[in-house]
Amino acid sequence: MQVLVTGGTGFIGAWSAKALQQAGHRVRFFVRNPGRLATSAAALGVDTSDYAIGDITDRGSVASAMVGCDAVLHAAAVVSTDPRLAAQTLDTNLQGARNVLGLAAVRGLDPIVHVSSVAALFRPGLEVIRPDLPLVEGTDAYGRSKSQVDAYARELQSEGRPVCITYPGMVLGPPAGDQFGEAATGVRAALAIGAIPGRGAAWSVVDVRDVAALHAALLKPGRGPRRYTCGGRWLRVTDLAAVLSDASGRRLRVLPVPDTALRLLGEAADIVGRVVPINTPVTAAAMRYYTQMPRVDDSASERDLGIGYRDVAETLSATVDALRASAGTH
Repeated sequence: MQVLVTGGTGFIGAWSAKALQQAGHRVRFFVRNPGRLATSAAALGVDTSDYAIGDITDRGSVASAMVGCDAVLHAAAVVSTDPRLAAQTLDTNLQGARNVLGLAAVRGLDPIVHVSSVAALFRPGLEVIRPDLPLVEGTDAYGRSKSQVDAYARELQSEGRPVCITYPGMVLGPPAGDQFGEAATGVRAALAIGAIPGRGAAWSVVDVRDVAALHAALLKPGRGPRRYTCGGRWLRVTDLAAVLSDASGRRLRVLPVPDTALRLLGEAADIVGRVVPINTPVTAAAMRYYTQMPRVDDSASERDLGIGYRDVAETLSATVDALRASAGTH
């Protein structure tokens, strides 16, 4: 099929485009800046010669790019827990989804794959995240945007449109050129301080190559609306420190900071950030996800699509090696 891919210059989008081409599909990239293809998808060996220039918030450019396409993979979104980007996150993600998913539905594309996030299903106190959970209104702009976009995608599903929604967890693994993904900032921070804080905190780590394989497996028409989580492997801080220690060759300590203290630290960072611009992975939203993230049930994708989630040690080793290479260290 001819597949329109949005977000193809990003981490998940580039790897997904690679998986689609390997499965025999033709990929058309929808990009704002075609020059970024050379430093992302093309670095993975992906053929990036077919592209359309535009913006997901511009309905006209989306419509033009979609001409001749059979299916769409919508991976473009503002991904940030920074409260300073709240308005941009909410506006861009919802308007973009209405343009890309809505037009694809009107034009009869099949399937229409939308990349969401476990953030759309997350709520404190939840024991397990499953794809059939009701949506919750997020407490941060990113979570709210994912919930609002997801609600729109589910509305299309209720109309019988062939919309497939995926819910990745913390996506890590080898970069797509210079794209490491938002979650890599957490790994970089842990390596920088040589420690991981928290007591009940946990990461739900999924390899970007497994997420890409899931998207490729969904690219079959006539299957109707579907939803799948891809959270990967769930690691508490003690296990996370052990795996990162092996991957980095240096011992990372666990700092037994109470989870409530980490959430308060995130709230304080948000307050300071409103006055003094700071670039930190510690935000109120990030700390809520970090200290209260439940396990994710991926059994449906394993059963229905044959997706196998690789060992988290392989994923984190690839992430650490790439971060070191990008910093010029060995």
